[in-house]
Amino acid sequence: MTKARIGIFIVSLFISICPVGGRDAQLKIQTIDGNGYVSLEELIRSYRIESSFDIITQKGKLFHKSHYAVYTVSFSLFVIDGLLYRSETPVVRRQGGIMIPCRAASAIIEAFYPDVSARCSGSLVQVDKKPEVKEPAKTGKTPAVIQRGKDRIRFIVIDAGHGGKDPGAVGIGGVHEKEITLSVARRLEKELAARFPSLRIVMTRKKDVFIELSRRTDLANEMIAGNGNGLFISIHVNATLSPIISGYETYYLSQNPSNDDARSTAALENNVVVLEDESKGKKLYDDIDYIEAMMLTTQIQKESMMLAESLQGGLSGRVKSSKSRGVKRADFFVLRGVLMPAALVEIGFITHKKESKILGNASHQNSIASGLAQGIADFIRKYNSLPQ
Repeated sequence: MTKARIGIFIVSLFISICPVGGRDAQLKIQTIDGNGYVSLEELIRSYRIESSFDIITQKGKLFHKSHYAVYTVSFSLFVIDGLLYRSETPVVRRQGGIMIPCRAASAIIEAFYPDVSARCSGSLVQVDKKPEVKEPAKTGKTPAVIQRGKDRIRFIVIDAGHGGKDPGAVGIGGVHEKEITLSVARRLEKELAARFPSLRIVMTRKKDVFIELSRRTDLANEMIAGNGNGLFISIHVNATLSPIISGYETYYLSQNPSNDDARSTAALENNVVVLEDESKGKKLYDDIDYIEAMMLTTQIQKESMMLAESLQGGLSGRVKSSKSRGVKRADFFVLRGVLMPAALVEIGFITHKKESKILGNASHQNSIASGLAQGIADFIRKYNSLPQ
């Protein structure tokens, strides 16, 4: 055997014994603040994964064949092949690199390589080939439903629309939307705290300050970890060129608006982006790839629609001095990327003479808060009884 052939044989033998990547690779586990992490760079290299990362939004995507995963630095949330994965600990940055929670890395490996199982064991992520299992004979029976388990509502985020340099819609007599939404949000916070003492009630703003739409979403998502889930309720006041239109309506997120009125309402609320920091770029709202991956899973959209219906039903039972305009869908920026059941409530029209006046009335605001609280209670009862 010539020296060249010997060299080729040795290289081939080395590759067959020591794979450079793919499903047989192992990852080292590093401890950060008492929790296990793996290097994203090592994960990508070892498992032949393609990746992209936006340094502005701190969002990244991983690809392998038809599989994908989406993550955000400082968040405990992942979307893996269209399903929401909640980690106990967030993605972190260390010495210029990105560290992924060990269990999340294992979940990504299993999704990208369906024929293996991965688990965190000692100092390594242990990866083993799954044993071949014969498919059971078809009986025509529906497979058992996996129960939701500990995945319960643990917190509620109340978002008072607009604020600070953004007054929102301006009504008759110069009343500002931002003032009404904050007042109703405070009343809702108080009522929810009394109804649900075991839940954490959080407001995106408690005073007249400006908060970017994407930051409101982030505040909600940052609270999700492990088996905990929450609700996101954004409160707004509607406006229109017609002085005769009145009533309250509730929206859930969709890129296919219910009608032209829904499209116009979303455009009005989304207009706040012109006041936001241009250095962050409109990319926060125009990154279609990210939105498609993170904005909606079928489960979240279904639960958001159910939340919107419950809120509208709660308002209908409590608010008697205004009329229901029903549940609608539209593309609201403030709802984009919320990885939990989320809805936006337009509690009335600030451009309607009578409604504009009662929207500033304490008694009417209490009725709205009571109706929203009842809707939330109805939703939580339904949600906790749902199969996963």
